[in-house]
Amino acid sequence: ANMEQQVADIGSVMALTGDEMKQVGTLIADLGLDPKLKVSATEAGQAIEALGKNGLTLTQIMDGAAKSTVLLANSTGGTFGQAADIATSAMAQFGIAAKDMDGAINQIVGVTVKSKFTIDDYALAIAQAGGVASSVGVSFADFNTTIAAISPLFASGSDAGTSFKTFLQTLIPKSGDAMEAMKQLGIVTADGQNQFFTA
Repeated sequence: ANMEQQVADIGSVMALTGDEMKQVGTLIADLGLDPKLKVSATEAGQAIEALGKNGLTLTQIMDGAAKSTVLLANSTGGTFGQAADIATSAMAQFGIAAKDMDGAINQIVGVTVKSKFTIDDYALAIAQAGGVASSVGVSFADFNTTIAAISPLFASGSDAGTSFKTFLQTLIPKSGDAMEAMKQLGIVTADGQNQFFTA
């Protein structure tokens, strides 16, 4: 009965048809029975509902986003809602397809294993810097490498993300003095080219 109510809730959130709701029910059962995952049917339903609320389509959820969300929560000790938020942020900001989320999850877990940052810190870091990083051309792999590398210098993922975002935003000089300093350092060349973007 609880599972039927969850499927109904997901259907309402995502405006699903009856046939689509059956697919969701099957997915919840599959995730709950998967021996590689540690998730109850109720938790799987909560993860799917969170992904739907965050704007993913049923196709994206079925194509791997749901399973990847559960894997992320299992691998990092995070909640399923938090994992859903991180997964949808990564997909939206860095253009990652649902079928490619396993690789993205491996990178995120790598940050939490190879740095002092927890999944809570990672969530804050991507919230602060993910959008700016992707918009200036930083790849998801480079974003993760940077956050892991700078983690010893910051008290939290929020601080690291904010600082990384500020760094990226100031690669373009905001004043005449900044432009002159960057020219003296050879970052901005005589013809006005910024070597951060042309190297």
